[in-house]
Amino acid sequence: MPIDLASLRKLESPSPSMLAQPLDDAQRVAVIVRLHANATAPDCLSSGRPIAPDIVTAEIAAADLAGLEADPAVRSIALSRPLQPS
Repeated sequence: MPIDLASLRKLESPSPSMLAQPLDDAQRVAVIVRLHANATAPDCLSSGRPIAPDIVTAEIAAADLAGLEADPAVRSIALSRPLQPS
């Protein structure tokens, strides 16, 4: 079932283009997840990399976004945008 990004309240500042089309469950997305202080990262972020205290970056399946939304350890989620060629 496609993921509707507009339904995710913890998602930080999604652009209109990101909201335009739902993501397929299996689609991989790069996320930056801010956790509450001293919280344990959810299992779907286990292959991720901490970039600062309480901030993890990872590539996850779009289906995992709903789990991050529901996880009380997660403060906010940002989708990483692809870099534009120069």
